Amino acid sequence: MKRLWVILFIVFFSFACNDTDFECDQHDISDCNSNDNKTNIRVFNNSEYDLCNVVISIDESRNHGDIKSGENTCYRGYDKAYRFAYVSLTINGEDLVIQPIDYVGETPLEIGYFTYHLDIEEINNNMHLSITTTTD
Repeated sequence: MKRLWVILFIVFFSFACNDTDFECDQHDISDCNSNDNKTNIRVFNNSEYDLCNVVISIDESRNHGDIKSGENTCYRGYDKAYRFAYVSLTINGEDLVIQPIDYVGETPLEIGYFTYHLDIEEINNNMHLSITTTTD
């Protein structure tokens, strides 16, 4: 009888403690609004993680929403953008941020279509967020 209780206990907690069940509490997503007269940015998730509430902030903040691994968002128009930006997002309940100090000396991206590629590298059990930009 004691064995049965131990087995039931193990089975119950193996289902109750599943870390892959993280649900993203998605905030308001900015509308897709590409504009041929603006700098249009989409975000590509180049990591193995699903990203939650990806916010890009340059001259104004836009929530690009949740981005599954290997997927990208629609384009959103910005009046001005650079090859990097303020980025905040959540992965499995952990907040990650890229916080530029300023854009002094940076040349703004031209009018057109660009992709911010977000990648996550795990170093010493800490996640590090990086961003690269490509022209589409």
